[in-house]
Amino acid sequence: MPRLTAPLLALAAAVTLPAHAGRIDNGTWAHACGPRPATVNLDLKNADAFNRSVSAVNTYRQTQRAWLDCLQKEGNADIKATSDLISQTINSEAQAAREANEKIAADAKTADNKFGDGK
Repeated sequence: MPRLTAPLLALAAAVTLPAHAGRIDNGTWAHACGPRPATVNLDLKNADAFNRSVSAVNTYRQTQRAWLDCLQKEGNADIKATSDLISQTINSEAQAAREANEKIAADAKTADNKFGDGK
């Protein structure tokens, strides 16, 4: 079975990860939940205006709750995907370093057998 190099392993790991829903650009997290719902206030001019505004406020609260839930879900998914990618990259690099060190140790043993006291 052919051995994959560290960059190929990292690429293969990245391809299997879920796509990030958002990105961080210049300190701002861009998400796919859309814009914040426009705030709606109760109309306190008189009792009739107040009663008419209650429905719009209730709709706003439901929309706001769904938007916040979206942010939470998407944020958690982005955090997990980022953490998984970093962990896989570190593990891949550590494996490549182990393989390089094993090769050095094997070559040193071969050199000792060939040129040193192991002759």
